[in-house]
Amino acid sequence: MSRRAATLLATGILLGACGSISPGRAMSGWVKQSGFTSNVASLYHDVRTSAKDLRNQALTSNDLHTFCNVLFVDDGSMQSSLPTPDRQATALLNKAYRDFATAAVECYSAIAVPGDRAKSLAALSSGAALLSEARARVAAAS
Repeated sequence: MSRRAATLLATGILLGACGSISPGRAMSGWVKQSGFTSNVASLYHDVRTSAKDLRNQALTSNDLHTFCNVLFVDDGSMQSSLPTPDRQATALLNKAYRDFATAAVECYSAIAVPGDRAKSLAALSSGAALLSEARARVAAAS
């Protein structure tokens, strides 16, 4: 009986070890699978372009709608890759993506609603700071 129990215990431990993965390896896998590195570069480009365009008073509402929609779509795409294997990275990315979505909405109405340009720029700035912190966390967790 004890030999059988020992065999079952050893088998259980071996099977459990086969299914486990280190947190760093899980995060590295998520980064690769989600295309995080290239997607975050694209999102930063969208943020910079949106900020530049919001400062350009000569653009029409159609111009802003186009640029803001690109930011909104790319941001939503990044949001869909959550959660990460790391709770802290997920929380930071979630906040950054929420700020970018807010910025895109404010940007969309910036011509018609006074003050929305400033609100959008503030949300872009906040989101960029959070995304920078999140990138550092993702790198540390990988």
